[in-house]
Amino acid sequence: MLQTAPNIAYLKAAWAAFSGISGVNAQQSYEAAGLSFTRINHSTLVRKNDVQVSTMPIHYTRHELRVGFLGRIENEVRKAVFEMDAVFYRDLCLPEGHRLVIELEECLRMLRRRGNRSLSILVEPDGSMPLDAAARVDMRVFLDSPRACLFACAVDASGQVDLLEDAPKRARMPRAANYAELAAQISATLNEAFAAFPRAQLAA
Repeated sequence: MLQTAPNIAYLKAAWAAFSGISGVNAQQSYEAAGLSFTRINHSTLVRKNDVQVSTMPIHYTRHELRVGFLGRIENEVRKAVFEMDAVFYRDLCLPEGHRLVIELEECLRMLRRRGNRSLSILVEPDGSMPLDAAARVDMRVFLDSPRACLFACAVDASGQVDLLEDAPKRARMPRAANYAELAAQISATLNEAFAAFPRAQLAA
């Protein structure tokens, strides 16, 4: 079965709808949150502005509506991660003895529990061999639109070097039209940083 791409317009609208009736906005009216409802047969279509963000039964609670938003968001997040993982597998050149870790299940657990909207993707030693110096990368990927924050360093006995110290802000905080493009941008930035890894190690 072909994996479909995440619906970016839906993600943005669904997160906005969720935020409009959650947290500090928990008591806000549906109208003030920009939500509209249309009853069709035995279902209620929920829209945020012009985007359909959920389908609910005739009777439902505010809590059930929030849970419904997060359930649909989770489906799109899984698609986004699948898309990014394929690009990383193709494009990202990891230093020897390192692995890529996508903390998807922890991300989804926090999404369902708290409406958390970020995903951690790490590069870390895989334990397969002794390393004089290790690269450690934390990519914070945001789930409401294709954007991220990157942190990368080389660590050895002498200390730590920021591998992205000279990278421009747009490389440290990339934005893209979709998650595949975001992963490609991140891969290019990290590949360049990893290429300087031995020199950074000597400078530590």
